[in-house]
Amino acid sequence: MANAAQLLRRFAFCPVLACFLGALLFAGCGKPADAPKSQATAPANSAPPPPEVAGPGPNEKVCFACKGEGTVPCLVPGCKDGWVDCPGPCLKLSRGVWTHMNVAGHDPGDLWITFTAADGGTMSWNQNHVGDVIVMQDGKPTDIGKCKICGGTGKVKCDVCKGTGKVTCPICNGKKFIPVAWTPTDNPWFNSQPDVIRLADGQVLLGRVAASVGDDRTIVTRDKKILHVKASDILPKADTNPPAAKTSSSK
Repeated sequence: MANAAQLLRRFAFCPVLACFLGALLFAGCGKPADAPKSQATAPANSAPPPPEVAGPGPNEKVCFACKGEGTVPCLVPGCKDGWVDCPGPCLKLSRGVWTHMNVAGHDPGDLWITFTAADGGTMSWNQNHVGDVIVMQDGKPTDIGKCKICGGTGKVKCDVCKGTGKVTCPICNGKKFIPVAWTPTDNPWFNSQPDVIRLADGQVLLGRVAASVGDDRTIVTRDKKILHVKASDILPKADTNPPAAKTSSSK
């Protein structure tokens, strides 16, 4: 009888043991496998390292004009951040006479431009109408709406820099590097300018002789500075544009 009782207890324990082992297996199946260390530590969106920027070659240096950028600000007269005045007939603050006026309901700081009608009367528009086109209709100045060229902004993209405000550096031609021997006043671009003036004391400038009185010469530079020198101080034109070393063929 004792052996029979022990046998019954063993069979009763088996379902419990089977359930316990099944639970362990189920829990193990749901656990994700550990990722390889190399995969776990790699960033999700890692980008390749940026390419190294090549430096100047032998006997070269970074261009002094563009500081190695390859571009310089656009120097077209009137170009600001890539935009110039509209060439159309619309109102522009740079054209005509704009003055302050005391007009009821308007800020005294407003600027106004005035047109005269055929009968002597006047009509005025303030700066809020920049980009509008004013024409004479039946003898009266009339606002016919926004300019079709600029859309009423008064500005269009510069034809030279295409609205970027930047142009290729004229010294290095966009190559960013120049021969070591080049200087701001001795390089192919500078020497090719038709208004280069070199003085006996070593000064070099871009400008023109605006007046001559006896031996005195008045020079007006491109940036509107005025310089008074003696005629003998101006080097002959043949000595004005000495040749400069050419750009290295390695770039």
